[in-house]
Amino acid sequence: MVAPIKEVRWAITGGAGQLARSLVDLLDKQGVTYRAWGKKDLDISRLESASQIREFSPSVIVNCAAWTNVDRAENQYSEALAVNRDGARNISIIAKELEIPLVHISTDYVFSGNSKSPWKVEDETGPTSKYGETKLLGELQVMGTWPDKTSILRTAWLYGPYGKNFAKTIVRKVITTKDSLRVVHDQKGQPTTTSDLAQRVFECVNAGVPYDVYHATNSGEATWWDFARELTLLSGESANRIIPVTSVEFPSAVKRPSYSVLDLSSWSKVGLSPMRDWREALQEIYPSIRKAVESELSNG
Repeated sequence: MVAPIKEVRWAITGGAGQLARSLVDLLDKQGVTYRAWGKKDLDISRLESASQIREFSPSVIVNCAAWTNVDRAENQYSEALAVNRDGARNISIIAKELEIPLVHISTDYVFSGNSKSPWKVEDETGPTSKYGETKLLGELQVMGTWPDKTSILRTAWLYGPYGKNFAKTIVRKVITTKDSLRVVHDQKGQPTTTSDLAQRVFECVNAGVPYDVYHATNSGEATWWDFARELTLLSGESANRIIPVTSVEFPSAVKRPSYSVLDLSSWSKVGLSPMRDWREALQEIYPSIRKAVESELSNG
């Protein structure tokens, strides 16, 4: 017999991150018991630290902890590896010992980006960055350690009212300056709200979807320029301020995927609809993003 929602105890790593904070908001509304650890409280790269989770006796673990600084991962590979590979393994060891489900958050960066059609779950991986390598190795670790009850949710272009992200950066610039903004128009992906992803994580756990790898992004596709343009319009500013440019104008040591749109068709096989279109999700979450930006500006 499946336990009622309120009897489930959620353990959340990466508790200070933007996804974890949106997940906590959702669990609060649902009246679910949880504990969320930030890095200062729980360093997943150390198994003895991760073992704190045992004491909470959770029913499910959601691993939101990750090294997400794509640029720094190129020069700090060992540090990124410690979190994204070793940390993922440590969390899966705990989940296996407790014999409980694990939801592990991964990324579109596990793919090369050299495609013209959405990446399917089963497509060959081929990361082009150190960050992508570490996240792929993390996937292999969790599936190699605890395949019986692990689900991997690959997401992309994550944003919301918490932390630092592209959406908040654009909103801050368009409401505090009159400058034109040059934004890349030759990288395509799927802007995804933290609130929608948190809802999908919740649905996966509550509905008991089969343990597997899934692509969890908002539907549709966009370039960074498209995304910035929508944010600017919602801010009440002229979209003409957003100037499309190529990636060449922003030199980087990281080879970012030019096409990282993920195929979402696997959801229908497990009785769930794909997450809604990114524009609809953006319109709903925009007020909270604007409020967060204005609050940060007022606090200096």
